[in-house]
Amino acid sequence: MGLLRWLNIIALSLIAILIVYVNYFTNYLIGYESFLSKLLHSVIIILVFYTMRSIIENIVKVRIHDTKERYTFRKTISIIITVLVLASLFAVWFRETTGLIVAYGILSAGIAIALQDLLKSIAGGIIIFVSRPFRAGDRIEVENITGDVLDIRNLNTTIMEIREWVDGDQYTGRIVQLPNSFILSGKVKNYTKDFSFIWDEVQIMLVYRSNWKKAEDIAIKVAKGSLSDFEDSAKKELLNMGEKYFITTYDVEIRIYMKIEDNWIDMRLRYVVDPRQRRKIKDILVQQLLEAFEHEDDISVGSATTIDIMSSSQITVNSQ
Repeated sequence: MGLLRWLNIIALSLIAILIVYVNYFTNYLIGYESFLSKLLHSVIIILVFYTMRSIIENIVKVRIHDTKERYTFRKTISIIITVLVLASLFAVWFRETTGLIVAYGILSAGIAIALQDLLKSIAGGIIIFVSRPFRAGDRIEVENITGDVLDIRNLNTTIMEIREWVDGDQYTGRIVQLPNSFILSGKVKNYTKDFSFIWDEVQIMLVYRSNWKKAEDIAIKVAKGSLSDFEDSAKKELLNMGEKYFITTYDVEIRIYMKIEDNWIDMRLRYVVDPRQRRKIKDILVQQLLEAFEHEDDISVGSATTIDIMSSSQITVNSQ
């Protein structure tokens, strides 16, 4: 303990000794014995709890090395000690049951208001540890923040952020600390719990008169070469999930879905992928698809803008 704390403990001890001396060994304050007794008890209560707080804070300082967590624990200990001191002092000064109940009621209401955020975080931490909506290593989305859970503590959860200004599911480099109270009111979207895959799509826009059947065959062949391992693992995990959840489909096969737009054929390649490799796999697929389509004279790929320009030019030529 520091010098200042030792001085405070000595000062409180001297005050207690002085009250004992005046009350029991002098006649200076005859008629105030009840008041002096309550005052003595109050000083002893403050002295005991102040000493306890100093000892506990020293233990926390030695055992907990993280600055933020050490600060949080010290603040929590300070609040708890203060509450216990006030409750004990109320018991000393308010002997009547009615007065004591009223005093405790006011104290409880004040504590609940002052510590509502802290109490919510503590309750949220208990819920997280008991119900396990996510664990360290999971990729989650909560309160418009997406990232990988690095650590779960009593009061907060640490996340390595992805997305934001970075295009794709890649790290931004920012560490986000969320108070555990978010679990009480927010929605948690878990990308990896029980099923470690997500579905993703590659959009391919084909110009009309393109050989869409050939494009479909090429896309399936390309995807099978890159995604067969994901597909097999996803099937096994879904079968295991069927023992825990009510699952209506076990279809994780690579699929092509077609839709006719105003000036193009919208082809979607749908597949399962590890969420941490989503951007990487999509990049590989797009490159392989573009390379494969370049060798086909009867397949033309474009964007909505270029296809619209091509269609407009064709209309102009035909009208002439």
